[in-house]
Amino acid sequence: MEQREKERLIWNLKSLPNELEDLLGALDEETLRWRPIPNKWSIKEIMCHLRDMERLAYLGRYRRMIDEENPDIPNIDQDRLARESDYINQDSKRALEEFKRLRSETVQTLSALPLDSWHRTGVHELDGSMTIEQLVTRQIRGNDQNHLVQMKDIVRLKMPW
Repeated sequence: MEQREKERLIWNLKSLPNELEDLLGALDEETLRWRPIPNKWSIKEIMCHLRDMERLAYLGRYRRMIDEENPDIPNIDQDRLARESDYINQDSKRALEEFKRLRSETVQTLSALPLDSWHRTGVHELDGSMTIEQLVTRQIRGNDQNHLVQMKDIVRLKMPW
C-alpha cells in the first residue's frame, strides 16, 4: 500500500457523513420510516445500521487489529441487531450525529496508523483472514456505498416527482 492509496481510502471514509447529512436533512419522518418492501429496511433503519456497524463492525475491529495480534473477529447478525435495537423507532437525526462522531474516530484512528500497520490482520468468523486495508475497502464498497445508494433509491421511490 502506498500513501496515496491510504489518503484515497481516508477521503472516502470522510465523505459519507456529509452525503448522509445532505440526504437526510430534508426528509420528513414519514419518508424516513417508509419501507419500499415489507421487511426491508427504511432509511431510518439503514441510518441506525450504519451507526451500529461503525461502532461494532469497523471502529471496534480496527482497534482490535491494531492492539492485538491477529484477533478473532466475530460476525454480527445485523438483522437481529436491528430488531433487538428497534431501529424503526429510533431518532434518525440522533443516529446520524452518533455516526458522524464515530466515523470521525475511525478516520482519526486510521489516519494516525503508519502505512506498514495497514497490513495487520484479523480473522473474521465467516470471511477468514483480512488486513486493515481490506476491511477499510470492504467498509467503503460493501457498506458505505451500498447503503448510500439504497437510501437514495428509497427517496426516489417515495418522492412524488
